[in-house]
Amino acid sequence: MPKLIGLLKVVFLVLLAAGLCAGRADSPLDSVARSHPTPERLAGFLGAHLTFQEDLSLFGQQDYWQSPEEVFTRGRGDCEDYALLASDLLARQGVHSFLFSLYGKKGYAHTVCVFMEGGRYSVLNQARLVRYRAVSLEELAGKLCSGWEWGAVAERHGHRGRAVRIIRRQT
Repeated sequence: MPKLIGLLKVVFLVLLAAGLCAGRADSPLDSVARSHPTPERLAGFLGAHLTFQEDLSLFGQQDYWQSPEEVFTRGRGDCEDYALLASDLLARQGVHSFLFSLYGKKGYAHTVCVFMEGGRYSVLNQARLVRYRAVSLEELAGKLCSGWEWGAVAERHGHRGRAVRIIRRQT
């Protein structure tokens, strides 16, 4: 009997190690991505679990880009934070996406998560999925904000954003 118990312990340890090596010790964001496998489900998750709050009231500063983990933990953030979390969750599902910041007249500024479906642009805009089916970023910008002046494919750099690619409205 002691040999059987010893053998069971070895089998248990091997199975435990194999489970951990196979990625079963997921992060919370991995679990969210796996349990919300479509853009529709991700939008629903964002709407149910996040509350919009401006950086100034949340951090006491005008602009602060949280990491996806910070947004998830706090459950609060502004448009960049929603977009960063959405982009991270899509990446965990194997979907390429990026942040798109748009600027217009009278101080208009907004950031969304953009991804391609069937060769056309779709957007996770906070808790909404919008399939604009735009063929270019310029077309997408016009659908997001008719008064747009310029936009940027953006990325998080520290706790700020930076432009990777800039597009300007053709007049």
